[in-house]
Amino acid sequence: MKKIGIFGGTFNPIHNTHIDMANAALKEGGLDEVWVMPAKVPPHKLGMKIVADIHRFEMVKLALIGEKNIFPSDYELVRDRVSYTSDTLISLKKDFPGDEFTLIIGGDSVLYLEDWHEPQIIFDNADILYISRIGSESDKCLSHIDNVLKKRFTNVRMKEVRFRATSVSSTEIRKLISEGIKDASLLGISDKVMQYILTNNLYKEEVHG
Repeated sequence: MKKIGIFGGTFNPIHNTHIDMANAALKEGGLDEVWVMPAKVPPHKLGMKIVADIHRFEMVKLALIGEKNIFPSDYELVRDRVSYTSDTLISLKKDFPGDEFTLIIGGDSVLYLEDWHEPQIIFDNADILYISRIGSESDKCLSHIDNVLKKRFTNVRMKEVRFRATSVSSTEIRKLISEGIKDASLLGISDKVMQYILTNNLYKEEVHG
């Protein structure tokens, strides 16, 4: 049996802080592996213009080169439907019955987790590791878990991963690229990802997601 962390998101594009978060979850969560899993159609971003699946997945693969026990996963991309986490967890448990799954999310998601699709199914099928961000610091997350989530749902098993809070976002990275910034270190992305973006003319105009 393996303990596998599922780190989902749009990854538009994936940046270095995403990788640092995955490594922190891998270590502190006692996980055997982390699967970085781009969403096919993020439910909270329906109707938004998002870079094509193939580009987002290729950037994830490039960013993870050399990482130990952190792997790219196209599990949601090959399913032609909205990427509801509850559905993904049920499918994973059917496809990998011998493994245990832990969901890895940012602190910003903790603060509205009750609004996700079928949150009780999420709690019933996975432990949750969360990582605080600026605007969703540890005290805010703990308060929300105790005063909202644990009062409305059962099996709420959530643990914070120690991580320096950051406001780094793919949105800001896309904006800077659209303004002509090409320095990967300044943007906080890998050189390989930056080269892929330039080669494929991505983010010349700022897009959502």
